[in-house]
Amino acid sequence: MASVLTTIMPVFLLLAAGYLVVRIGYLPDTIADGLNLYALKLAVPALLFMAMYRLDFSRAFHLEMLVSFYTGAFFCFFTGMIFALHIWKRRPGESVAAGFCALFSNTVLLGIPIAQRAFGPEIAAPVFGIIAFHASLCYAVGMTTMEIARSDGRQFSQTAKAATKSIAANPLMAGIVSGVLANLSGFVLPEPAEAVMDMLAVTGIPVSLIGIGMVLNRYAIKESLGESLLISVLALLVHPAIAFILAYWVFELPLLYLKAAVILAAMPPGMNVYIFANLYNRAVGLSASVIVVANLLAVVSVSGWLLLLQGMT
Repeated sequence: MASVLTTIMPVFLLLAAGYLVVRIGYLPDTIADGLNLYALKLAVPALLFMAMYRLDFSRAFHLEMLVSFYTGAFFCFFTGMIFALHIWKRRPGESVAAGFCALFSNTVLLGIPIAQRAFGPEIAAPVFGIIAFHASLCYAVGMTTMEIARSDGRQFSQTAKAATKSIAANPLMAGIVSGVLANLSGFVLPEPAEAVMDMLAVTGIPVSLIGIGMVLNRYAIKESLGESLLISVLALLVHPAIAFILAYWVFELPLLYLKAAVILAAMPPGMNVYIFANLYNRAVGLSASVIVVANLLAVVSVSGWLLLLQGMT
């Protein structure tokens, strides 16, 4: 247990540090916006570009691993929607936003550092194999479902066009796609450019974690605590449990791919769920509450999943 806490605590301590420096007034809340913009538009795209640029595609993409991870993700998405719609009597659009909270794991900012600290650099290939599809697939399904649920008269072709445009404009997707293209084309970055990208990339995770911690000061657990807890259970327990069952018992995956699928599935939702809710002005308060609740609970739940995975040989 001590080794597990040693693995995950630096990540969550950075979140806590960001929260505390704003909470005690050491730094102003407004700095969070600048840090998050820097991370979103420069540092994390550079991180993803370099990861894809150097990725060994023959080791990264494993169909059964992807099925294990995304089956759990979309089960939680639709389950969260159904619960929100029928138990909490939310409107259809709000239900989609609630389901999106259970769908979108924070695979990049929490998943990458925790996976690599727990399982070493060899885990990078399957981790980035999952991440390569994550944002585009989740946003495409979420946006399309939202447009259908809102019933605002927009045709499906317009919905698909709007979803595609939003995904294409995402800086993280730009980093992934450009890195994949550079890798497959055999393009070689000049050494000075590679050094600059590496320097940007190394700042991405710590700056993002500090920024997220700062932003958490803006949210409170004040809307539908029961609903937030249920969504957190879906995201933190049900999603990784489905990934584990499929990867271990159904597909009998090699251990490296099983660990990648399960640990990324165990990550709590991040800022993307709030951005999605805010984009449509649906269940914004709930998404903020889920971020706080799930990230607090994740310290315990992620520790549990790591104990299970590190005990497997």
